[in-house]
Amino acid sequence: MYRLIERAKEGDREILVDVFLRFKKTIKKLSKKLRYEEAETDLTIAFLVIIKEINLRRFNSKDDGAIVKYIYRCLKNEFADLYKKNKRKLESTYTFENKIDTIADSRHEDINSRLFVSMLLNSLPPMQRKIIVKRFVQGFSDSEIAFSFKITRQAVNRVKNRALKKLRKIIEKMEGKQWKTILLS
Repeated sequence: MYRLIERAKEGDREILVDVFLRFKKTIKKLSKKLRYEEAETDLTIAFLVIIKEINLRRFNSKDDGAIVKYIYRCLKNEFADLYKKNKRKLESTYTFENKIDTIADSRHEDINSRLFVSMLLNSLPPMQRKIIVKRFVQGFSDSEIAFSFKITRQAVNRVKNRALKKLRKIIEKMEGKQWKTILLS
């Protein structure tokens, strides 16, 4: 492992891929626990940074176990950092997505909610509106949307997150006005 990482640090891409494949199962396992779409990509990037920045002088060249343990521990630390970083974002997105799903659900459909959803969607730029409709009304996954628009899944996720943020702000403003109206009457 020592020699492989040494060669990978020197720029041998084939060796780097070989080293990556040895840790791919761990990266997949950790990314599934993170429960967000870019988790595997984030952990893969972290792995590449770990390999680039690892100080091989800290290890005995014959002690592959120590190097593997070190890389695994670094990945676990990155997992913990990503979990903390995305926990709040995931929770707020999850509750907001549930509100949109409930509004879009045909069992709860009435004229007021249809008008409300229509007004919300019309406040978005065309691309954001199309992605939100495909994702939450039609039930397509981010990957399916990416394929249909011929863009990356990450681009879909960015556009979706921008749209959700904008919708959140609109709803918060509306809730504030409703409370002011109730309090004043």
